[in-house]
Amino acid sequence: MKINLLYGNQALPLELPDDRVKAVLEARPLPFADSEEELVRAAMAEPTDSAPLSELVNSGESACIIVGDMTRSWVRHDILLPVILGELNRGGIADRDIVIISATGDHREQSADEHKLLVGEEVYSRIKVIDHRARNRDELVFLGKTAYGTPVSINKTVCGADRVILTGGIVYHFLAGWGGGRKAILPGVAGYDTIMKNHSLAFYPEEGRGLNPHVCAGKIEGNPCSDDMARGAALVSPDYLVNTIIDEENHRIAYVVAGNYISAFRKGCELVSDHFGVKISEKSDLVIASCGGYPKDINFYQAYKTIYNASLALEKGGTLLLVSESREGIGSDHFFSVFTAYPDNPQREAALRSEYTIGGQMGYHSALVAEKNDILVLSDLPQEQVRKMGMIPVRSMADALSFAENKHGGLPQACVMPHGSSTVPVLKA
Repeated sequence: MKINLLYGNQALPLELPDDRVKAVLEARPLPFADSEEELVRAAMAEPTDSAPLSELVNSGESACIIVGDMTRSWVRHDILLPVILGELNRGGIADRDIVIISATGDHREQSADEHKLLVGEEVYSRIKVIDHRARNRDELVFLGKTAYGTPVSINKTVCGADRVILTGGIVYHFLAGWGGGRKAILPGVAGYDTIMKNHSLAFYPEEGRGLNPHVCAGKIEGNPCSDDMARGAALVSPDYLVNTIIDEENHRIAYVVAGNYISAFRKGCELVSDHFGVKISEKSDLVIASCGGYPKDINFYQAYKTIYNASLALEKGGTLLLVSESREGIGSDHFFSVFTAYPDNPQREAALRSEYTIGGQMGYHSALVAEKNDILVLSDLPQEQVRKMGMIPVRSMADALSFAENKHGGLPQACVMPHGSSTVPVLKA
């Protein structure tokens, strides 16, 4: 069997005997609509567990629409916003009483040009657009604590609006179960301390026990990080949600869910699970995974999504071949320094419990995978840099297959993931 795996902007051929291919894991194809705008209109015309947005609002009220930042530009806010604004206007809310806030979480502030790209030129010319600033306490309102002890501080602009509308994109997420939905509130427009406390719930409460396995992709019930996000969002009580599911290959909207911010989001999660969750009957000793080419493999930080997903199909003590060009290097100081600043995983855990960063956790989890398995990295990274992460650099597919053959006493049957960043293996019960 010959399979082309994307590497940056090129394709690398992988050739395996047919009997050495256990499975090729690919997402189920998404529908293709002629008009993305019509998808938005149709979803908002028949919202889930909600009246239409125009009937929820009243003349003279103020509205705050929460959008992502440039790292979430794939959501296609520029398609969503004109339709949402039309509904608000029909309900009696004037443009001057609407503000769009970019849910930056703890990301950097953005330029005016970036705001224009995010929301579209026409919307930018009509509506005030601002950034959330998680570390500016003067711009936050304390709403209380969750059952997990998380102090919930939320942006003043959001809390001061009569109506709050959430937008976002629903994807598998290694902390929240699924991205989208309530994440627009927490971490999107939450204070820094709120975000860090919430994300630290990825660890067991007891020191030394490491990461909580219930904090994982595809899990909401029993996931403390996800549940905490939901409890934080409930303190704001958003009025409406519009979320997209994106066809990443075509960079287009495939589905739109709208309505009640809880049940419409859950409906979207089911759609994502149906398309991107790929069932496997057993794990494999050899997993060969490409991130899916540029820009998904622009740096090694982005490649973590593929490490995470591929590890779900990997038998303990197995071999993972990661195909990631990483033309822009590692991409995160927090991610890389977890490997270089601490000699082992217990010390990495202790450091993250003391001062949590999401990049640090991603590095720590990668180190855990590398401790139990061999991660072979086919990339443009310097070989010494790969070794510092406890991984093994290889120069070619042939070198990687030779390594696996020698290690396992013969080439194992391989699970191949051509789009590893978006395909999530789900082990059948």
